[in-house]
This record gives sequence, C-alpha cells and structure tokens, in this order.
Amino acid sequence: MLHTRKKSLCLLLSLLTALSPIQPALAAGVSYMPGVTPEMSDSAYWAQRQEGAGEVILTLDEIRAFNAANAAKSGTMVMDLKSAADTFDGRARNEAIRTSSKADAEYYFGWTYGGDGKKADWAFFQDMMKNCIDPRATSKMPVRYGVAVNRTVLQVFPSENPILDDPNDVDFDYQALSAVCVNDPLLLYLTSADGKYYLARSRDCSGWIRAEDVAICADKEEWLSAWDLPSEQLLVVYGNKVYTDASNTHPETARRMLTQGSALELVTDLKPDQLINNRSPYHNYVVYLPVRRSDGSYEKQLALIPETAKVSVGYLPLTLENFVMVNLNNLGDAYGWGGMMDVEDCSGMVRTACACFGMQIGRNTTWQWEMDMEKVDMTNMSMEEKRLILDQLPMGCILAFPGHEVVYLGKADENYYVISSVSSIMSPDTGALLRTRGVMINTLEVKRASGMNWLGALNKAYMPCYPKLEGKHYDFPSLQWYHDGVAYCLANGLLPALDINNTFGVGQTVSRGELAQALWALAGKPEAAAACPFADVAEDSAARAAITWAAEAKVLSGYEDGTFAPGEPLTRQQAVTALWRFAQSQGVSTAASADLGGFRDAGSVSGYAQAAMQWACGAGLVSGSEGYLLPNGTIAREQLAMILLQYSRLAAPAQSAEPAA
Repeated sequence: MLHTRKKSLCLLLSLLTALSPIQPALAAGVSYMPGVTPEMSDSAYWAQRQEGAGEVILTLDEIRAFNAANAAKSGTMVMDLKSAADTFDGRARNEAIRTSSKADAEYYFGWTYGGDGKKADWAFFQDMMKNCIDPRATSKMPVRYGVAVNRTVLQVFPSENPILDDPNDVDFDYQALSAVCVNDPLLLYLTSADGKYYLARSRDCSGWIRAEDVAICADKEEWLSAWDLPSEQLLVVYGNKVYTDASNTHPETARRMLTQGSALELVTDLKPDQLINNRSPYHNYVVYLPVRRSDGSYEKQLALIPETAKVSVGYLPLTLENFVMVNLNNLGDAYGWGGMMDVEDCSGMVRTACACFGMQIGRNTTWQWEMDMEKVDMTNMSMEEKRLILDQLPMGCILAFPGHEVVYLGKADENYYVISSVSSIMSPDTGALLRTRGVMINTLEVKRASGMNWLGALNKAYMPCYPKLEGKHYDFPSLQWYHDGVAYCLANGLLPALDINNTFGVGQTVSRGELAQALWALAGKPEAAAACPFADVAEDSAARAAITWAAEAKVLSGYEDGTFAPGEPLTRQQAVTALWRFAQSQGVSTAASADLGGFRDAGSVSGYAQAAMQWACGAGLVSGSEGYLLPNGTIAREQLAMILLQYSRLAAPAQSAEPAA
C-alpha cells in the first residue's frame, strides 16, 4: 500500500511539473540585477518595444562597403588584410618593436605583478622585451599568411608571464589585447627570439600570438581559400560557444571550441554514405577546420557541428532584433580582459557580435568611435538631454563612457536597460565595489565607484548597424537646440550641474545669484577688494564671492533697500544688461546695435536696459520669440547657456587679439 501511494504521488508530481511553465522554474535559481526580470533575457521582449525590429537594415553588399570604409579610414585600426604588402623590412620592424615594447614596459612598470605574485621589476620586463627581437630578421622578408587553429589572443609581449595589477587576481591579465577566433586570418611578421610566438596582424589589432595556435599557409591563395568565401559557403557561430563532435579517430578536430563570430567553410558536396570522423553526418553540419601540422603548416580537415548548435548558414541577416539576440546569447558568461580565458570584455563582445553579420569594426571604443556611422557625442551633455536621446535610440545602439561600453536594449518601466560584459560596479546592496566580472543586464542607474551612475557617465552613443552609406537614411535622434550652450557651460563651470549625474536644470529659472556666479567664472573668479555689501547674502552662500565681485565691478547692482535678492528670478533684460556691462569691463566691443522697433513689446524695455538690449539683438545674443522681446520675462538655464555661448564666440576675437605694441 505504501509503495502504491508513493508511486501515485510521484506520478502526480510529474504531471504537475509537466504542466507548469518552465521559465519561472528556471528563473527561480538565477540571480538578477535590480529591476531585471527573466523575460528580459529574450530578444523578443525588447523587439516588441522597437518598431521595425525585424526589418533587415543592411544587405551583405552594404556591409562589405562599410567594412571597406572602416579599413580606409584613419583611426579605426580595421585593416583589409588582402591588400597588405607581401614583403616587409624585418630590421626596421625589429627597431619599431624595440621602441614600442619599451614604451609598453614603462607603462606597466611600477604597478603590476608577475605570475609569482611579486612586484614586476625592470628585469621582468627586460626579459620579455629581449624576446621581441627576431634575430633572423632581414631587410626584406616575405609576409607569412596564417590561420588561427585555436581560439586564442594577441598579446602585448611574447611570453607566458602574466601582467597583473593584483597578485590575487589572475583572471585579469594585461598581457591580453584582443581575441582571435578559430579560422581567423592573420598576417605574420616577426618571430620571437625563442621561436614560440609570431608578431601578427588580425583584422583589427596587432600583437604576439602563440605559434602553436597558428597554421601557416603555403601561399596567399591557400590562405584566402580558408576564409575569404561567399557568405553562403560559411557556417557562422552566433551562440556563445559551440563544440565540434567527439572523436577518438580524429583528435585534431574533436571537441574544438568555436566562439561567437567564428566563420568556417561549409561542406555541402558529400558523397553518398560518406563517413565523417568515423560516423554518419546525419543531423550535423559538415565544416572544414584549420589544423596545424607538426611542421607548422596549414591543412583543413572535416568536422561535424550538431544541428542544434546556434549557427547560421551564411552571415545572419542584420536586424535590430538579431543584433540584440546575439548579444543576449552571452548572458552569464565570464568577463575576459582582451579576450582572455576564451571570453570577451565589453568592447570585444560588441566586436564579435558584429562579426556574426559580417561586420568588421574596431577592437575598442576609441577605434569604434572613429567609424562613419550614426553617432551622438554626449560629452558634457545634460541628464535631461540624455534621457531625450535615449527615448529615441534604437535597440542595439552602443553606449559608452570612459572604461566601458554597453549595448542598449530599450526602455521599460521608465528605466533604460543595457547588456554588457562588466568588470565591476558599486554594489546595489551594500554600496561597496563589487567584482561582477560577467555579462549581465542592468539599468543605467547602476553606479560607478565614483558614485556617478552609468547614465550620468555616458559620453558616446553610436550605431555600427547604421553606417553612413550613400542612399541609406536612418531615424536617429538629433541634439536638442540648447545642446551646445549647455555643453559649453558644463565644460567651463559657468552654470554647473545640479548633481553628480549632470542634471542641468533644463526649464528652471535662473536666479540673480546664478548669473553672478556665471559671469564671475567667465572673468576667471577674481577676488573682490571690498567686503560683501548685501545683508541678504549669507556668509556661507556659494554665490557670495561672485555677488561681491559683481557689485564691485558694477556688473550687477543691488536694490535701494541694500539687498541683492540672490534667489530672485532673473529677467531677460537684467541678464542682457549685466552681460553688456560685463563685456565692457572685459574690453569686448558693444558697438553692435539693432532697432528694437520691430518687436511688438519694445516699449516694455526699461530705460536702464535699452542700450544693452539693442546691443544684444544686434550682436545676435537675443532674437526674441515670435516678435516679442519679453524683457520682463524670466530666463531659463538653457536659454542663458545659449546666450553665454554666443557671447563667448563674440568675445573670442577680442580675447585672442595680440596686445598693442
């Protein structure tokens, strides 16, 4: 009886499990950042929030045109390997490497550690520098054409010694520069003194690569035949990691790891009943894998990849949903500086995601930014404008700030979500620095060690999926009318941000005290000779020194009752008059003059402000609004910012003029 009851209970539990949704059960054991839900790990969640998410953006021909433009443009570091010269001066290259390796060593010296956990001394770097010099180099040497046989990295120095900033953190090695996928083409130049490394050039980076990870082709034709193939003849890996089949008979190709962005030659002309690696290829793709022979030469061998693998025959169609999907395939993976440990860092993840579509982009943020594509410079952009930009940005846009870049997913519940490979953040739970070291989804409210959130830190937004090509037009956000003025004021501290995240106060009225501070900053913050004459300006007021100077310089005056009213809203004519007086005190011409008769409310301009308003209109500082000057209307912070920017341009010739003899 007991046995029967247990059996019935097991059947009931099995039935309940079968009928229960799988997603919540799986998500129950997974950790997420605040505000992130399990559904957000699916690209469909974001695609439904993005109009046209499934539309193809670029054809393969347009992507090739973009690649060619990147290779031709200075600063991207993208190279068309096929067009490289077939010989080089080895001795000159030795000398160049001697200089660059010394510069690298000097950069790392003093703050890094070796693999033994001890501070890296100069002898540590000297040994690696010596190995950079090829003793076999001649003045004219042939370029060797290589193909990567393993997923590996390009390194700073030809050495197994790591370069660590923390002896207890071997998961962050500064030796790593950039990842190299299986079957990636390489140009090989020098060989290290010990013969274990090649100085190599990939499509987007230069560095040292282990010789054991490269097969050398007999000639350029063989090299091209390995990778320079039509899209339909390639099998492209868009999953995080894919492995070839297991085989004891063919260990050279068995269980080979293929990472995202790898592209292999697809085999379709099999004979009937042909065995691949001692078995039938049913439910498998058949590909050629590059293999390094014992003498270092190249050959290709057949291998199998299961039908269930996340691979595509040909490059994936470039849609916004596909681009986000490829990035989401990396969720939970570890962070790998420079591609170390067979994983990617933040910019490396973006680069390999682009490779799934046949796009060749720069290795890091600086090089990627140089590409001709839709982009927005967010340097010194206000928080308010950033939010307006993000509200219009398409999913898949790259957002960056110093030290990190992320892929924009979209907006949900008034939060902006991104995915990236993250090294560290400020813990949302404790506020301590947290070593995240993984690919994750989070909002832009996540904070850096400085306390600034990611949204406040953003200084770049760019869209590799939207290259500038003839005939291509995209719906990409433009800057706000006040952008240049606000950026100018933030950069120069004239109207400082209201908080650490660069909230500017767009729409907020400027006070008399704030104008005094702005003009004082423009003047270089000089000290006033006299004490502050206004009783209503507190001794601990941030504006006290500026107001004291403004009164002494006769730029701004107080009221008859002896007060200054620093918090009182500023009127347009007060602002213009103060700036007019300031210009005169700085030797800037105020000769420009305009007839105010064309404005319907010209009669409302106070007598003290008449000359100043005529100058401001004539100099282009003020243009009115729909035929009105609104002299007694208040002035918003962004409006004053634009006036101050225009004034800076007016004042520039006077301030840069040579002094009279």
